[in-house]
Amino acid sequence: MAKHFTPAEWAKVHDLVRQQGTAFGLPERRRDSVVIGSFNIRKLGALSKKSPGAWQMLELICQRFDLLAIQEVQDDLEGLIHLRDSLGSRYGMVASDITGSYPGQRPAPERLGFLFRWDIVERTEIASDITFDRGVVVSTLYESRASFRKAFDKYTKDLAAWEIEKAERKAAGKRAPKKPTPHLPEFLTFIRQPSCASFRIPGAAGSKPLEFLAVNAHLLYGDYKDERHNEFKALVGWLVDRARQATRMYHPNIILLGDCNLDFDNPETDRDKIDVDLKALNKRELRSRKSAKLNFPFLTRHPIHGEFLRSNARLNQTYDQIGLVIHDPRLPDHGRNAQAGGDPDGFNYDVFNFVELFSTALHDKPFDELSKRDRNALIKKFEHDLSDHMPIWIRLPKPS
Repeated sequence: MAKHFTPAEWAKVHDLVRQQGTAFGLPERRRDSVVIGSFNIRKLGALSKKSPGAWQMLELICQRFDLLAIQEVQDDLEGLIHLRDSLGSRYGMVASDITGSYPGQRPAPERLGFLFRWDIVERTEIASDITFDRGVVVSTLYESRASFRKAFDKYTKDLAAWEIEKAERKAAGKRAPKKPTPHLPEFLTFIRQPSCASFRIPGAAGSKPLEFLAVNAHLLYGDYKDERHNEFKALVGWLVDRARQATRMYHPNIILLGDCNLDFDNPETDRDKIDVDLKALNKRELRSRKSAKLNFPFLTRHPIHGEFLRSNARLNQTYDQIGLVIHDPRLPDHGRNAQAGGDPDGFNYDVFNFVELFSTALHDKPFDELSKRDRNALIKKFEHDLSDHMPIWIRLPKPS
């Protein structure tokens, strides 16, 4: 079976994107609003690693965004530069250096990148990453040493069992088993350091511009759900702490854009728990009138769709998130999520559901009406060539 769509299949897909892309959540360009998004483009590296049809699809997607945070950018920047160049001279690019690596070792380092339209979103001076104080890491290890000792003892046993199984499989001519990973009881540091860059959306007719720090993150996937949530809580903790220090921040607003790898096996309870925690942070940690407010719109049901939005290829998780840390009242707080999409140029949030678009273009029916076999066959043709994540976005009115 082909690992990607044929040129004829891609042609059908591209035609449907151009004709009806907005019906599947692809944002429209509008004069009085700005589209900001996040997209984990799987292993975005060398041009040769994706088909021509996939590159054209990525261009059709990216041209709808005024600012787009991209995760899984590889050390080879050829693909990101190609996208920037294909979008034309109005687009700029920001990329971090590699993160998630160690000198002398070759795991799978990644960069984090931004594409943005110079004529709509201006780049300002800040660029950095997010790290935690080494002393706190050491203190956490010391204060939780009993828990870490227990975790490492178990890991030692798991490694021993893995070595035995690996030897047995090698003797039988079979593939080696997956190497176990330790289950860390507490957060220590990010698997990949989030990257920051500052931007400004100019105001119309002399209005005050909307200025913000964009945080691009690709958090832990891993084998343990609690470790994923610990990383997310640590990042939110950093956002909250900076929100308390607004007078010292270069731009007082923050927009988190990233693959947070939050999994919701039970959407109602898992989402509600995180949503309640974030609301509690608003009341407990950000309670003064001068404090910021937090809003993660993708943790709430969309008022028009009437359901939680999914961002992965199998349409069963919302790993990707956009979070707003708000000092400027022109940015939408949690209470305004219920009005999302009511005004063409007003606040909205959505997902470009290209899985449904592919199913419609190639099978002439919705994805959930395909047989399990056909669903799996469809996903296999794009999850590596294009991505196994779909782009998410918010629309903001231009400052006025």
